[in-house]
Amino acid sequence: MKQALGPGRVAVVTGAGSGIGRALADAFARERMAVVLADIDTAQVEAAAQELRSAGAQVLARTVDVADPADLDRLAAAAVERFGHVDVVCNNAGVSTFNLIQDQRLEDWRWVLGVNLWGVVHGLHSFLPVLRDQATPAHIVNTASIAGLLSGVPVIGPYAASKAAVVSVSETLRAELALAGLPIGVSVLCPSSVDTRVMESERNRPAALGSERRSEAAESMRLMIRGTLTGPTGLSPAAVAERVLAAIREDRFWVITHAQEGASLKNRFADILAHVPPGDGA
Repeated sequence: MKQALGPGRVAVVTGAGSGIGRALADAFARERMAVVLADIDTAQVEAAAQELRSAGAQVLARTVDVADPADLDRLAAAAVERFGHVDVVCNNAGVSTFNLIQDQRLEDWRWVLGVNLWGVVHGLHSFLPVLRDQATPAHIVNTASIAGLLSGVPVIGPYAASKAAVVSVSETLRAELALAGLPIGVSVLCPSSVDTRVMESERNRPAALGSERRSEAAESMRLMIRGTLTGPTGLSPAAVAERVLAAIREDRFWVITHAQEGASLKNRFADILAHVPPGDGA
């Protein structure tokens, strides 16, 4: 399949103001692609855009709340109006709360699912028609998490649930696009320890949803998790972005960032298989 990367191509990245999203934007710009940056933090997305413009990139920046489908529709329209087409879409924006499920309020669930799951759904709803109508090589990258494959981690129930759903949506999308014979690749990014600001997600939480009422035990767990992001196994967002670009070039679905997760994945699926009842297919 002809590559969706390279000069003359256009990449759209949500959550592009910091972390993996910002690193993806930088990586696409190095490929001499035009970049459409979207983030709920206006100051951060404008600062990122200015740095990329200073380096010679073609950039369009927009303040976008991915939980609002109208914002994604406007983003898609602006991207096509400015650049004429879109080749890569990265549904990357993500947030998390940190509490035991018994302490998570409905507002916590709504916020996390609104950004992490509905943000992907809205991105697909707005951009997939554009990619299908173009009928040219394109690629969609949905950011999930290793928590979407392992799950069961205390205090991040809504986050893990949303990321498991993103994995499922991505697998379904891949199958449907293959059946349709469309030149649109799909990758699902499942990062583990990466130095991002997801541990401080509340900085962008809508005021209407109130503040998170985090227990002391949950805060201790949050700090422990945060320590792994910059510890010996922590990756830089730039390193993750390079893995994503490699997956796009290779038209590869799974993007798993850490080799050490292999043992945990094997254990989980071995446990699942051990509970499949015996029968003719055993």
